[in-house]
Amino acid sequence: SRYSLPPIAVGMGMYLPITLTILIPVGATCGVLFNRWAKTRKNPEAASRMGTLLATGLIVGESLWGVVYAAIVGGTGSGEPLAIVPDSWSGTSSLVGLVIFVAIALWGYRYAKKQAEA
Repeated sequence: SRYSLPPIAVGMGMYLPITLTILIPVGATCGVLFNRWAKTRKNPEAASRMGTLLATGLIVGESLWGVVYAAIVGGTGSGEPLAIVPDSWSGTSSLVGLVIFVAIALWGYRYAKKQAEA
């Protein structure tokens, strides 16, 4: 009906923390914007496919990094084995991480656009 929610959205909202689920609408918005751009190209199917490949690569890359990080944590026995800045930088380091992520995502979509136009 009009007021029902998709089961996957409810399930994810029940067990994932907001810090993870907030990226789902961000990614969906990026996908919608890229697909709108793709529709204006000579070959919209190929352009849309490039955006899908980029998104899939980001998802798989994050998953693989999660496994590698879990192995590092398990191997060292430390909760933060890759911490390189003091705890007093926690706010700043989160902001720097966000900026780096946005820069990589923008670079990725620009690259995908170039490949779609080639």
